[in-house]
Formats: sequence, structure tokens, C-alpha cells
Amino acid sequence: MADSKFAVATNWEQALAVHRKWMTDYNHQRHWGHEKREDGCHSPAEVIGWHKGAMYPESVLDRILFATRYTRYLDKHGFLRFSNWKLYGERGLAHKAVSVWVYDGSLKIEHQAVTLSRYTVELQEDHRHLREVSNPCLADTPFRSSQLTLIDISPHEWVLYWRMPSYTARRRPRAQGVQQLLLFDLPPLEKAAGTEPDQERRSPPFLRLMTRSLHGPDETR
Repeated sequence: MADSKFAVATNWEQALAVHRKWMTDYNHQRHWGHEKREDGCHSPAEVIGWHKGAMYPESVLDRILFATRYTRYLDKHGFLRFSNWKLYGERGLAHKAVSVWVYDGSLKIEHQAVTLSRYTVELQEDHRHLREVSNPCLADTPFRSSQLTLIDISPHEWVLYWRMPSYTARRRPRAQGVQQLLLFDLPPLEKAAGTEPDQERRSPPFLRLMTRSLHGPDETR
């Protein structure tokens, strides 16, 4: 529909103007698909113009479209471990779960949609692990701990991040010369006095008692 108009455009500004005019004409001119409507709405703008979509700020769209979210727990000092790095979140939220948002070039730590700290990061080739961290920025949050520090230092003097050694697989040590003990320490069974070897092989004593009870007190099989 607008090919002939785009063909005469000689620069990007003219192409944008042609596109805007085409969008306006298409939305407000009568459309054959709406000719049989009985409510008097015959253009796309009249039919669906009253539908208004939700508007989201740019920060929310960046989070949804261009960020990756992780969940971590802060330690007792307010730090978390992420991709072999220790990063400070908030000391007042010790042992609490926080969200780690990783963008292309930045990392943000949040709790209940409140920003705690930001860092400039450089990602590795897999876009998941951190190569370098710099420029920490702490936010003034309502979760700030009311307990004063022993030494009053500014946030610029804190060590807010550092690289941790990589995890290594742990091997369970094998114990040498360990013998499994018995669950119950029972004394060894001793042979009854007067028991003959051939009688032991024929039948146990309790079977002979049952046999005598069936045939009488004086009879034996």
C-alpha cells in the first residue's frame, strides 16, 4: 500500500514520515472488513481504539527483556556469593533472600523490588559468569541496620566486593584399618553338657519335645 511512497523517499527522515502517514491512514480510513458492522464503527481506530494497553517504565522493560534474575541469600555480614565474587547487599538483611539482576554491563541487588546496591560488571563469553566487577554504588534503603559500626568509615572506604577462589570438588577421606562393630555384643553360644554330635545333627531339642507331646509322655519316635 505504501510501496510507491517509500520508493520516492531519499533519506531516513522521509521514510519515517511516509510510515507515519500510512499508519494514520490505515487506522482511520474505512475498512472493508468492518463494513457490515451495525454500531457505526468502520475503521480499525473506531473498532479497537478504546483498548488501552498498560504502560511500563523503561526500567521495568529493561528488566523483563534484557536482564537475567537470580536468587541468593545474604550472609551474616550482608554479603552474597555470585559467580566466584563476594558482593555486598545490605547488612540489615542478614540471612534474607535477595534478587540479583544481571544486565549487559551492570549488576543490581534488590530486596522486595528495592535496590540495595549496583555494580558495573564485565561478563564472560557465556553471559552468565562475571569476569570483572567495579564501581560499587550503595543505595539508601529502609532496610539499613540501626546498629552502629565499630569504626565509622565512609562507604567509599569499605571493601564491598572481591574475587573468591573457585569451588573445588571435595573428596571424602577413606578411613584405613576401620572394622565395623556388631550392633549387639552377644556372648558366644556354648554347647550343652552331655550333648552328642549325632544328636545335634538329627534334630534340635525343641523338636524332640514336640514329638513326645504328640505320641504320649513315654513314647519317643
